[in-house]
Amino acid sequence: MTVKIEKPYTSLAKIYSYLMRSVDYKNWAKYLIDLFESFGFEQPRILELASGTGKVSRFLEKKFNNIIYSDISLEMLKNFETPERMLVCCDMTMLPFRTKFDIVFSIFDSVNYLTNTTQLKRMFNQVNKVLSDYGYFTFDVSLENNSKRYQKYLNRKGKFNGIHYKQISKYKEQTRIHYNIFELTFENGLTVQEIHKEKIYPLKVYYKLAETEGLYVTACYDAFSFNHGNDNSERVQLVLKKKDF
Repeated sequence: MTVKIEKPYTSLAKIYSYLMRSVDYKNWAKYLIDLFESFGFEQPRILELASGTGKVSRFLEKKFNNIIYSDISLEMLKNFETPERMLVCCDMTMLPFRTKFDIVFSIFDSVNYLTNTTQLKRMFNQVNKVLSDYGYFTFDVSLENNSKRYQKYLNRKGKFNGIHYKQISKYKEQTRIHYNIFELTFENGLTVQEIHKEKIYPLKVYYKLAETEGLYVTACYDAFSFNHGNDNSERVQLVLKKKDF
């Protein structure tokens, strides 16, 4: 059998919403709304990085009406839930925007896809450039306890809309890389494979690299709460601002 290797979120975009059907995006959006409101803006200009298919967009837009969505995967944006919105295909390490945003955010450990510190620094640098002087950058990241505890639960297979899929999840502690390998077989017999890699950084890496690019961490929450997060958390929500303001 010949297997075609594709970039992450290419063919997977066709079944992504189905695979993520158990995620409570409504409550995730509620948490983000509470967080955004704590920043104190009336009607903030908002940019989402790695927005995927926009699963939280329909909930966020009940409160905010000035949001631009971006993602590196054109295929994910083609499957966006509200396609009439402002969608931009771009890499979070090379942002094309000239306007300034009061809030830049990313969810679902998308930042973990930056698998080396050079990429991570570039992302912080680019966000600093598009962030308004008193703006906020917030994102969640998956930590090592999350990978260790739940990797086996992501091993699954099934069929949806005529597409057979298989997912293999494994975490390599020596390299701190969490792999999710997806294999999809279509009705015409074509089989494709996507290898997704996430770097599970210690928290101090985010603090240190953000500072080198003119940002600093103002809060670190245990995800979906406003309790203090740390390296023992499974997932944390980081909130950053510009150092000079």
